Formats: sequence, structure tokens, C-alpha cells
Amino acid sequence: MKIDDNEGVSAPSKHLVFAYYVTGHGFGHATRVVEVVRHLIAAGHDAHVVLLDCGAVQADALTVDRLASLEKYVETTVVPRAEILKTEVEWLHSIKTDFVVSDVVPEACRAAADAGIRSVCVTNFR
Repeated sequence: MKIDDNEGVSAPSKHLVFAYYVTGHGFGHATRVVEVVRHLIAAGHDAHVVLLDCGAVQADALTVDRLASLEKYVETTVVPRAEILKTEVEWLHSIKTDFVVSDVVPEACRAAADAGIRSVCVTNFR
């Protein structure tokens, strides 16, 4: 992608297909994904957004139940991990994915690696 000082983002020389995975934990992730995906689409690329993470168990917007969140993660992600990865690898190939972006879903990076596709994580964690 080329950036021109006077004109913003120019048209891409190659059309790319992105699989963009997002966690269900908090609005910050979704807000960031919307902005990045908006720019990818404006640049002429395809972006498929996938919610694959179980997120956190919360009593309210500020209180995370750590034990319940861990139990939910084990039940929905750790136990069925092999099947999740198999399904994601097949799907990534079926849409002819060029690049996987994750905010921040660890299984997305593993699926990308298994599929032979480059990946990157986008986050504001320090």
C-alpha cells in the first residue's frame, strides 16, 4: 500500500484477503477492529471479521470473574482446540486468505501458522 502526502491511501497494487479475528472481551477490541477493517476495505481489500474468543465472564463492565472466565475458556477453547484449529485452517484456505490479523485471539495465530499464512496481533497491551 502506498501513502501519498496529498491524497491519503492510494489503491493497492494487489487485492488481498484478510481474516481479522477479534476477542469478545470489551468494546476496545471491537472499536479498534472497526477502524482497521474500514481502512483495509477503503484500500480495496477484503476483510472477514471473526469472533472466536469466548471473552471474559463479567458481573458488570468493570468486574471480571477470573475463575469463571478461566473455566469458560477451558470449556470453549482448550478442550475443543484441535477441532477449532482444523475448522479454522479449512476456512482460511476456503476464502484464500492472504493474511491473518488477531486482536487478540491466540488460536487465530496458531491456525494461520498451521495453514502456512502470515499473521500479526494488534493490541494495546504493554
